[in-house]
Amino acid sequence: MSLPPQFRGEPAGVGARLAAFTIDIAIVASVTAAAWILSSSAVFGVLLGVEAVLGLWILQARTGVSPGKALMGLRVARTDAPYSPGAGRSFVRGSLVALGGLVFAAGAWVVEGSAAGDRSGARRSWADRAAQTVVVAVPRRPASERFARAQRGGGASDVMAVPSPTVVARPWSPAPVSAEKGRGPVPPPLPPEPAAVAAAAAPVAAAWGEPASASPAASADGNTDQPARPTGAVPFQPAAEEPLSGELLLIFDTGQRAQLPLPVAVNLGRNPEQTEPTDALVTVRDPDSSVSKTHLRLEYDRGGVWVTDAGSTNGTDLVDEDGRSQTLHPHARTFVDDDTRIRMGNRVFTVSRLIGDPSS
Repeated sequence: MSLPPQFRGEPAGVGARLAAFTIDIAIVASVTAAAWILSSSAVFGVLLGVEAVLGLWILQARTGVSPGKALMGLRVARTDAPYSPGAGRSFVRGSLVALGGLVFAAGAWVVEGSAAGDRSGARRSWADRAAQTVVVAVPRRPASERFARAQRGGGASDVMAVPSPTVVARPWSPAPVSAEKGRGPVPPPLPPEPAAVAAAAAPVAAAWGEPASASPAASADGNTDQPARPTGAVPFQPAAEEPLSGELLLIFDTGQRAQLPLPVAVNLGRNPEQTEPTDALVTVRDPDSSVSKTHLRLEYDRGGVWVTDAGSTNGTDLVDEDGRSQTLHPHARTFVDDDTRIRMGNRVFTVSRLIGDPSS
């Protein structure tokens, strides 16, 4: 058995699984011991330890991670889709691990280590097979992106330095992206209007004493050299592009809406961070916790709409009218049409452009 193509990463190694499980057990034991010593009550210490276990179970059910798995870069997911396991699967999985610990002192580690005997290639333990879950090693961000974020002072400092309301918009125009890097084609620039070109060229033609449509021609003796341009000639000025107007409208399946003036670059997620200092931010309401902290980046300029999955855990899909989906590759900038439906985790939203001046 191999993981479906929409999964990010590979099945977790047995060593990493055992290390993550050991970290979680150490956290629970530390909480229990500290409560016992500080309160001088064994009962209070045990109760607080049970609450710590319950907290880890809820965290893993909703997000697929625990402190140990987060440190080791692992995540628990359903076997049929890259989604968090949910309460039922997490209860079955945790119960079998706990039963293993009751049989022998190290029985819980034996249950986790049973993933080494899975011949399907998915490295599922006995508890994973019973709960229909799989532990995935989440791929890290590319080294170049991590370096760029470090140079900008990324991480918690970005959130501390910049207020983060639900929507913060800014004017924006993206730099061209080469198709050689696998990020999709770049739309060609719009040609100037013929009437604008003719109007701009008329003063130059008048200064030379020739019609605006005339082109250089060879003289009778074959010499194509032109006389020096007169000092008072007016240089050619290309027609200025009309500023992009309107708003970007995002409508989510939960009823959430966001409108941002164009052009714009926006990061979406459960608690998104800025890639650039002036990015817009949209916090996505997701009761299932299937949306990553910074899940995807959406850019809208004169060339159209571009979507980039930010290395999310549950992935990003483009959904057509027939319900068929196309999974985006992480960190690959992809061109999409207006009114496209985009699925991020369990949430689906539609991208549309509202024509007109938002101030009017």
